Amino acid sequence: MKSTTASFYGLLGAVACAALFVASCGNSDVVGANESASAVAIESTITTTALPMTTTSLKVYAATAFDQTDVLMAERVASAGLSGGMVRIGRADGSVIHEKSIGAVRGSTPLSVASSTKWLTAATFMTFVDQGVIGLDDNIAKWLPEFSNDTPPVTPRQLLSHTSGVRDNKCQSGGMSLSACVKAIASSARQFPAGSKFSYGNSDFLVIGRLVEVLGGADFATIVNQRITGPLQMNATTWPGAPSMANAAFGVRVTIDDYGKFLQMILNQGIVNGTRVLSVEAVDALISNQVSAYDTTNDFSVGITKIPRYGLGSWPDVVNGFGGTVVVSGNGGMGFYPWVDYATNTWGIIGVQDARGAQIAVPASQKVEVEARNALSR
Repeated sequence: MKSTTASFYGLLGAVACAALFVASCGNSDVVGANESASAVAIESTITTTALPMTTTSLKVYAATAFDQTDVLMAERVASAGLSGGMVRIGRADGSVIHEKSIGAVRGSTPLSVASSTKWLTAATFMTFVDQGVIGLDDNIAKWLPEFSNDTPPVTPRQLLSHTSGVRDNKCQSGGMSLSACVKAIASSARQFPAGSKFSYGNSDFLVIGRLVEVLGGADFATIVNQRITGPLQMNATTWPGAPSMANAAFGVRVTIDDYGKFLQMILNQGIVNGTRVLSVEAVDALISNQVSAYDTTNDFSVGITKIPRYGLGSWPDVVNGFGGTVVVSGNGGMGFYPWVDYATNTWGIIGVQDARGAQIAVPASQKVEVEARNALSR
């Protein structure tokens, strides 16, 4: 498997530098939007001797450590006029460090999470890569002949990182099956030659969803359950509508309880409760910046998130001077904001369903997420 960035090993290099107190071994100012220095500080308890990352002791947080996080969360829910929301922060072992439920939202409340779906879709695809069935840089026309005329060929890596050139198509919104929708996408003119630009969109992941169906020999929702949500016991996760119409780009409904299990797996580099769901290499590919060769600054989605990097279905919010991903998120346009923080060995979720539009909903949740991570690092 090819990976553009060795995220975990880059992070381990940064930890080694921190352990040696060498101030000059890396540029530590490569951070995400609205970051403080403490948000990317490497905890002194992190070791470099084992993967997944472990700690010699669990940090104990004061009872007041997350007071400001809770204040911002309450303001975030009230300002949007939402019925409720929740923030939850957990450790690699699944234990909860802090949570605050406001109004009607609990850990078991089903939420439409929009593009937070993409991280699940990408992880599902990577199970086939782990099996050697397909490679990230293979020509998808081998499995989807409707793309046979593309020159240069479209690859899974390009689809998963929004560099394929396929044009956004709202075909599934009109009631088409995923199969028919992807045929419509394939027949549309390309935005640009595959691999030449970055342009965030949903069609990339609809094509990946159909590719998953062909590779797995079943409908998309069934395969996700077989390979990701089932093994992780994400039992409340659903795909509304007919199985043939599961939306691989933004269609999942999930609870905070369930998505936390997925984040725990990502934090543990593919393992949860002794079960390996993804290889270390697969997780590394998911969270690594795949678009470093592209100018992403003018993309509308980057304008919203203020994160100029993209992995495979996820956003590397914060990277270190070695190119390693320190914080990665899978934020969605309705404000659902799940993240993993390798610096503090934690994961978290801002759980809301905010229909005001991504331009408002995402930054509003991101503000709470940044404060929560800063609280973990203080």
